[in-house]
Amino acid sequence: MKKINFFFPLILLFLQIIALPTYSQETLISGSELIEKMHAKYADNWYRHITFKQNMFRYKNDSLVRNEIWLVAYSAPSKLHLRYLDFNSGRGWLIANDTLYSYNHNKLKGKRPRLHELIILGYDVYGVSPQVTIPKIKQKGFDLSRVIQTEIRGNRVYQVGKPDSLCFWVHADNLLFYGTRRVSKNGTRDIFYENYREMYGKPVATEVQYFENGHMYLYEKYFDIRLPSSLPADFFEPENFDKTRW
Repeated sequence: MKKINFFFPLILLFLQIIALPTYSQETLISGSELIEKMHAKYADNWYRHITFKQNMFRYKNDSLVRNEIWLVAYSAPSKLHLRYLDFNSGRGWLIANDTLYSYNHNKLKGKRPRLHELIILGYDVYGVSPQVTIPKIKQKGFDLSRVIQTEIRGNRVYQVGKPDSLCFWVHADNLLFYGTRRVSKNGTRDIFYENYREMYGKPVATEVQYFENGHMYLYEKYFDIRLPSSLPADFFEPENFDKTRW
């Protein structure tokens, strides 16, 4: 009986150890190589066009202060058309040719250069050549030479860049984009792409959460998601903003 009592705790310890989650011990790679792997994994099973509605919840001091619905259309590479409320509001913006165009009352109110890192990392990276996306990611300031595996909010991720200034995260198990962190004199802003769902056999993030210094200030929930085989190029031409419908 003494021998059984001696070995029983060791057996329990062994069972606890083998039940612990295990993570890939893959040699750490550069950010550029990670981008290439992301593209290679999904290039043949990714969407080049998507439209959806997003329910926007804005928060201040942890309280909901506004809720509205926006309409969104995306086409690769880096083209986005967004409408506030509905097509008749006359308000919204376009991103095309790495330029942001803003509209009010269907009139162009301004434009400025804009590389949108969330569009590049969340959409373009899978369907557009890494030779196109990697220079843009570098231009946004991400240090692609720094890559580690770590855990964020219970998710095992590749972390690319410097978490004390600017970095992005990619799920280590499936290479789907997870989010970004930007630290400035105003504090820390984290953005997370959550709740990926299979849409027509393709993974689509259906929620995006925005935090400032640990407090949520914006939450997007996507619905009425469609993956058309094509979208007209003139959807993303600045002179056609007021005429565009989908």
